[in-house]
Amino acid sequence: MVKNVAIVTGGARGIGRGITKVLADSGRYDGIIVTFNKNAEAAEAYAVELQNDSELRVVTVGGDLTLVANRDAIFDAYDREFSAAVGWSLSCVVHNAGQYVGITSPNEANLDGMTLKFGDGSLLGNDKDRGPDFSHMAYYQKLYGEAFVDICERSIHRMKGAREQALKDGAKYQGSIIGISSPGCNAAFKVTPGYDMPGSGKCIMEYASRQYAVNIASLGINCNVIVPGFTRSDAWDAVAEKMGSTADALLEKMKTKIPCGEFAEASDIGDLVAFLSGPGGGRFMTGLSLRCDGGRHLT
Repeated sequence: MVKNVAIVTGGARGIGRGITKVLADSGRYDGIIVTFNKNAEAAEAYAVELQNDSELRVVTVGGDLTLVANRDAIFDAYDREFSAAVGWSLSCVVHNAGQYVGITSPNEANLDGMTLKFGDGSLLGNDKDRGPDFSHMAYYQKLYGEAFVDICERSIHRMKGAREQALKDGAKYQGSIIGISSPGCNAAFKVTPGYDMPGSGKCIMEYASRQYAVNIASLGINCNVIVPGFTRSDAWDAVAEKMGSTADALLEKMKTKIPCGEFAEASDIGDLVAFLSGPGGGRFMTGLSLRCDGGRHLT
């Protein structure tokens, strides 16, 4: 019997936590790799919670995913713990890991939480005669562009192996790759003011996902991006603090901009991941950037 494995980056907190919980509860997965940035103790505690006395095998891998060595560690763990030779099959990969640099999580580049914008002179800093400081933009492009492509390439290599084994066994293989983006990072959205730097990375992910969708469809793998709107997570605490507010006050103000009048929960994003990677109609959906925002994009 095939044992399915999922990889969820940033899967120990926020939206990623909602995704891993839904996948674990679905009963479709026998193994999950959960990555985290810095808090190993919290990630390990969550892994124990996910397993919940079941036979689900949960492996945690830590580190900033802008570093190749930390992405190496993900697939080293996969090859060590979930060998295809003994029936494991990589079937779902979600690149959810992300942050507001210097605000919601520490980063290996030691960048601060300053807001940089295109065209307002902030990239030039105090010395307007020198070229722009691209350090923030480069970090986001590594996190959402380079890391996404790297994870996709290595995952597809292993998914091909899983598919070949499935075909030998007379079974049908189904795989799914999903990126988590933000509003304003593709041409279908209005731009999000102040999101210049993160958006410059996530737009790479959104474009790459469409190319992947075309190139891997014949392998039985779909590739999509989910674009959450306002979603409850612990990241809002740090954002609100920077704005001199509280998460509750900030979210209450934002609620008025959502047509359905409420915030998504992290589990709602998890439900959409489960649909796209599941046995139903979601497997026929590919190359899409799907909004899960309660109608926010319409206003």
